Amino acid sequence: LQSPHGTRRERAWVSPEQAAAWIQEIDPTGRMTVSLTGGEPLLWTDFLLELRPLLGKRRLHLETAGAHPESLGRVLSECDHVSADIKLPEDMLAPSAVGFEEVELSPRTGAEWREVRRSVLSLISGSDACAKLVVSGGRDESVYEEILADHSECAPDLTLFLQPVTPLAKVSAPDQATIERLRGRASAKGIQTAVLGQLHRA
Repeated sequence: LQSPHGTRRERAWVSPEQAAAWIQEIDPTGRMTVSLTGGEPLLWTDFLLELRPLLGKRRLHLETAGAHPESLGRVLSECDHVSADIKLPEDMLAPSAVGFEEVELSPRTGAEWREVRRSVLSLISGSDACAKLVVSGGRDESVYEEILADHSECAPDLTLFLQPVTPLAKVSAPDQATIERLRGRASAKGIQTAVLGQLHRA
């Protein structure tokens, strides 16, 4: 926890009230946006719903992988902005890979992932939201065609941020030509795009 009074470590599991107290300590002005990211914050919808009224006038930004449309539907009205990561099914980590062995991630097949993706895009369409598409190296831009089609049909009003992946371990970054061709495919479907690197890696 980094506050005007210095930096310290706190326990990981806390109540919404304790989290709100930390936010107040860090930003006594009440002007800063609170960003809920993860892991996956939609695994903790009750926490989010209890935290919201404790934030006062602060904006609440939700960063989600978009794998839980039912949970998103529960909290959407409480969020001032939603950023949904739209990934290929093979790029989604299983819950056990991020320390949640007990969590059931229901989409398993490509068809199930597409249904979930379309539900999430439809939910956030027309709201203060955006979608992000993480683009890895070593792939032809055509593999993202189905995602672009879903975005165009379900949420044509949303900006799509293309995120070239930060090289890490065996994952490589895409080249600029791939990103430009992907932007061309999106533009042909009427999708407004922007390119933004993975800032959390920096």
